[in-house]
Amino acid sequence: MEIKEITGNGSVSGQFLILENQIRTSKNGSSYLALKIGDQTGQLAVKIWHADEQLFQRLDVGKVIEVKNIKSKTFKDQVQLEWEGNNTHAFQLLTDAEIDYSKFLPRSPGDLSEYWRFIEEQVDGTRDPLLQKVLAVFFKDEAFAARFRIAPAAIKRHHAYIGGLLEHTAGVTAICKAAADYYPMVNRDLLISGSLLHDIGKVKTYQWERNIEGTDEGKLIGHLVLGVQMVEAAFTHSLGMDEAGEKFQQLKNSLLHLLVSHHGIMEWGSPIEPLTLEACLLHHADNMDAQVQKYLSLIRGQNTESRWTAYDPSLGKSIFLGALSNKRDDRAEEA
Repeated sequence: MEIKEITGNGSVSGQFLILENQIRTSKNGSSYLALKIGDQTGQLAVKIWHADEQLFQRLDVGKVIEVKNIKSKTFKDQVQLEWEGNNTHAFQLLTDAEIDYSKFLPRSPGDLSEYWRFIEEQVDGTRDPLLQKVLAVFFKDEAFAARFRIAPAAIKRHHAYIGGLLEHTAGVTAICKAAADYYPMVNRDLLISGSLLHDIGKVKTYQWERNIEGTDEGKLIGHLVLGVQMVEAAFTHSLGMDEAGEKFQQLKNSLLHLLVSHHGIMEWGSPIEPLTLEACLLHHADNMDAQVQKYLSLIRGQNTESRWTAYDPSLGKSIFLGALSNKRDDRAEEA
């Protein structure tokens, strides 16, 4: 059984990857183990009541659990699983020899080949010869492209799944392309190049063999700095243009500014705020695509008949489904 198939008040059996585990205390003072489990189709909350430290250690992040005939429940419009900590028949842990981890990591719901086709079109459509060469260093390199196409864009926040970086980059670039079409004063090649490269450092920031987690580089340096290093290397070493003319330096600085400022404000991680028209547009395109994905993720994960989604901590609210719920009701009546 896949998570997308689980509804409230049903019987659940299946194999799932443990994504999070915490020991918490309920309102009545009893402790319980809070898990988040997942597969390629979604994530699900689990509560194991009266769990001890030993059970917490056993059910560690990155392990695969097989649950058997556990009843699903709905709590605050969110489907979850519950069982008692002393129920030894509720689950078993799989050994590494039994696990194909690629089956459990969440994946982009979109068409990755279509996203990549769009990316290639934008790379090939860039007219500026310097930016063409910079983009080719990355997107025409088969080894890099293979990793870029499957990399996640985050661990928990937006596009936190296999193919998330490609999906997010395509989304941001599509928004920037529309902005460049609408605003004639925009440096189109610069903006599109910045959108394609803005999160390039995430290829080195995350690893995803068993679970999506940060690399040592990612934790110590961060994707903004890694991205700047990668793009600067493309300019200087790969292109041999370390001491080019003023136009080259201005273009290089303008592109790097897009990378370091795309989070928008210092409180969100940018060392400097957007100071150019292209940087302003990229920041808002990046934030727009990230926020829309959070909404879409909540909508796709809705597995109850409520007109409201479950509460999302990152958004700080639930989402009203509105017309989406009405469409679902109409389809049910037609059936």
